[in-house]
Amino acid sequence: MSTLSPEAALALADRYWRVCGEVRALPSYADQNFRISGEHGDYVLKVAHPSWAYADLDLENQAMLTLAAREPSLQWPRVMSSIDGEHLLALFMEDGVQHVRMLSFVPGMTYAEAITAVSPNRRPALHESLGRAVGLLIRGLADFRHPAAGRAQDWNLMSLPAVRGEIAHIEDAALRAIVAAQAESFCAKLPVWRAQLPITVLHNDANDLNVIVVLDGQGGGKVDAIIDFGDMCTSFRLCELAIACTYAMQHEADPVACAQAIVRGCLDLCPLTRVELEQLYDFIVARLCHSVLMATRAHRQQPDNPFVLVSQQGVRALLHTLAGIDPNAIVAPFLETCHE
Repeated sequence: MSTLSPEAALALADRYWRVCGEVRALPSYADQNFRISGEHGDYVLKVAHPSWAYADLDLENQAMLTLAAREPSLQWPRVMSSIDGEHLLALFMEDGVQHVRMLSFVPGMTYAEAITAVSPNRRPALHESLGRAVGLLIRGLADFRHPAAGRAQDWNLMSLPAVRGEIAHIEDAALRAIVAAQAESFCAKLPVWRAQLPITVLHNDANDLNVIVVLDGQGGGKVDAIIDFGDMCTSFRLCELAIACTYAMQHEADPVACAQAIVRGCLDLCPLTRVELEQLYDFIVARLCHSVLMATRAHRQQPDNPFVLVSQQGVRALLHTLAGIDPNAIVAPFLETCHE
């Protein structure tokens, strides 16, 4: 994939969206993203890697459009139509046809950045705010459908069995034992859960880099947006809540209290069933195991790349902590009042 210069990106933005301003490249794993700051606001021009199909990108756009219409209290990235009324363009470039789109830039700090600025006594309110954002996400996509939503996705927890072979390559013996026990248990329960638990289309990645927080200047803050829809898939509805808990808990000395506040906020807007809540611990631990296994595979494939393990310290510490707690500790306060 050839590299597009910021000047060329700005020319595309002007030609197809009439967006002008200061432009700079943004970091991205595979795509090319450019932030453009103009007199009418800030935008992100996204040039997709050629491996992305039109249907995959349309899935993301349609989800964002749906959420913006149904749940406007959160600042979802807005999908901008071109001057011809299209929201996803196929443009001929040096490497062939590439898909280009324009989204609004969502201001604020990532949760990972903001959490260090929130005072300890204000963190429970932030956690509840995160839970409410997850509730809006689940509620907004409740009956969302798209032909590409059933695509294979490495980060879909239903795909955990596909990476069990990496367990043998975990070097830390204690961690390997935890992952082996928890991952095997989760995989064994999947057939029953497929019949019991609600399955829907998910954002699937409300991690601490994709959750945007606005600080209030008084030691507190609230979640204002969830961004990056690239990992969307069809899976258990419970995954949205489990993923948000997994990443927020890593920043806290009391991860159980953190998760309880997130659950409380979510249930305020989006009631879950009792059987879902009873599995929350298993889903949180499974996401942690999934992260360890994916990082282990990436490290084997790229042994000289130190960045593939950069986020693993928090993941592995939380996994060790959760392995020693009562599985019902997080959800016990909510089971008596939740729906069957």
